[in-house]
Amino acid sequence: MNTRRKVSLDLDHERRRTRWKVQWGVPARAAGGTARAAALSSDERREIARKAAKARWARDLPQATHQGALRFGDIEIEVAVLDNGQRVITQTGFMAGLGRIRPVKGRGRQYYRNSANLPAFLTAQNLKPFVNEDLSMIASQIEFRTKQGIKIFGYAPNFLQRVCDVFTRAQHAEVLKTTQHNIANRARIIAEQLERSCTMRLIDEATSYREIRETQTQRNSCRSED
Repeated sequence: MNTRRKVSLDLDHERRRTRWKVQWGVPARAAGGTARAAALSSDERREIARKAAKARWARDLPQATHQGALRFGDIEIEVAVLDNGQRVITQTGFMAGLGRIRPVKGRGRQYYRNSANLPAFLTAQNLKPFVNEDLSMIASQIEFRTKQGIKIFGYAPNFLQRVCDVFTRAQHAEVLKTTQHNIANRARIIAEQLERSCTMRLIDEATSYREIRETQTQRNSCRSED
């Protein structure tokens, strides 16, 4: 292709791009990106999407090695032990255990109001006197992957017990709203069980991690004796 022909085609392409941007009121930067995307072949778009997905998966997230559920009567709360030894209560298990509608999949941090770490149902005005700064600090979500590789969120084990305490004290103070009594009743059942046993120990038992840990301890003892 000669130089004159190439320049003519380039100018014609630029004019079409300008008319498209003016017609749809698209900012120049956004229009440029959209135009470039439109110019890609389907194979090129798939390759870009594949690389983007690979980059997202490349994030160094801990992964669950053991999974199970805590049971408090009819209440079940999903839990896990991660490959870094951390115990977690899944966000879905936490919400379902307290009788709340679980957050929409993938919303993660967006589920919270303003900049607070607390789930929305804990930000009610009548609960504020019972929610201290320490609770907000341990409410930070833990991002990890399940054994199946699905990215989800969870909480530290002591967060569940502290939330149960909030509703127990609010119930004793008789400040709960009608819609909060179901949560308080579930919280009371959970709290009674947690008072009898450490949350981390319960998680180890629910996920069978305790058996693995004891087996490893015995093996290490035998090796040291040898």
